[in-house]
Amino acid sequence: MVSAFSRQMGLLGQASQAEQDALLIAQWNPHAAGFFPSLTLDRSFEQQAERTPDRVAIQFGCDRMTYRELDRRSNQLARILLSHGARPDSLVAICMDRSLEMVVSMLATLKAGAAYLPIDPSYPRERIRMTLEDANPLVILTQDPLVATLREVSVPIISIDASQDLIATQEATKPASAVQSENLAYVIYTSGSTGKPKGVMVTHRNVGRLLKATERWFDFSSSDVWTLFHSSAFDFSVWEIWGCLLTGGRLVCVPYWITRSPQDFYNLLAEERVTVLNQTPAAFYQIINV
Repeated sequence: MVSAFSRQMGLLGQASQAEQDALLIAQWNPHAAGFFPSLTLDRSFEQQAERTPDRVAIQFGCDRMTYRELDRRSNQLARILLSHGARPDSLVAICMDRSLEMVVSMLATLKAGAAYLPIDPSYPRERIRMTLEDANPLVILTQDPLVATLREVSVPIISIDASQDLIATQEATKPASAVQSENLAYVIYTSGSTGKPKGVMVTHRNVGRLLKATERWFDFSSSDVWTLFHSSAFDFSVWEIWGCLLTGGRLVCVPYWITRSPQDFYNLLAEERVTVLNQTPAAFYQIINV
């Protein structure tokens, strides 16, 4: 008699299709079918914008933008990106300080079918250069004050500030895109275990699955107020941005200097009546002690 331990893995018995279906979806895990969303993030946002066009989507200080305005502005910028060759699984780098324009740029990148590569402008110039050279994006979206720090990289640069007139001439309807939920939504570089930054590739489906899997726990709605507290180059920002915008909430972009002051951040939370707060344990302790 041949022991099962001496057999090749490929010769071992496998569960039948009916057994696999029962385990994965149909009978014992009824929520699993919804964990694999077919919609892309941009399409999910558009559906939300259709439901709540006049609600404030994002704000930064006194500046506010409704869902309708965010949808139109991102459509216009998406057309510019398409003219630069944006396509599924291509990368558009976004090197911006937190602002309304940063969120517009992320959504526009997705609407153009590409994936966004967030670059924190506060990072050392050598790390920024290395990331851009390794990822080789089609273009870099940035702001006027940051252009000089990016010139040493041979990637086309589009300053949102300098391009406002051109962007405004573009059609505000959604451009055609071949992107699917299996395509990349973003790439974030992390130091990992070696200390050398490496790009982590995340698809639309990955993000949609995260939000869908937690939907019944938190019951987020258009009455919620979220904060964009974290750097766009940190995964926590993905939950903050898309968790808010795909459920109709209001996203408050927190100025960098406020993120460094627990007292000022506490004041902002109270003033804006924030209902959804995402923080690391250490940061929560800082707020509790205010």
